Amino acid sequence: MNKISFVGNLTRDPDLRTSSEGKHRATFSVAINEGEGDNEKTHFVNVTAFGTLGENVAASLKRGQRVIVEGRLDTYKKTVQIDGEDKELTMTNYIASAVGPDLRWATAEVSKVVSNRSEEQFAGDEPAAPAAAPAEAEAPKKSASASKKAASAARPAPAPADTDDEDF
Repeated sequence: MNKISFVGNLTRDPDLRTSSEGKHRATFSVAINEGEGDNEKTHFVNVTAFGTLGENVAASLKRGQRVIVEGRLDTYKKTVQIDGEDKELTMTNYIASAVGPDLRWATAEVSKVVSNRSEEQFAGDEPAAPAAAPAEAEAPKKSASASKKAASAARPAPAPADTDDEDF
């Protein structure tokens, strides 16, 4: 899998669109600066976020904000006219799997999104990890002392203390 993470500033407000099937897609562009002084270059990266991620991006982020994006590279062919001739170009886009504000330069107040939508409406989202069943529901009840013994056995033994502090 080709995963990439990058940090940059939103060049415009995310554009949220809904397909005729009711699936959401947010598109936005991120400016990424590379180098310093005379050697500084700016790259403009197009990003697409699907489903609830796209909805949350559009509702939470605005032009100029610094963001962190994790996603995968996507390429596709596009025919354009250049000097009156049709040329086929290979375009690049990033499909986001996670987007958030860069907390080095901002603060954020995080709130969980509550939705009453059915599972079928999340079809455009990234596949969810299977929910873990509560351990108490599956395991037979143990006595308090048996539970403490099992918990201490599951914990790793503490590392031996380092008495040589000369390097610090």
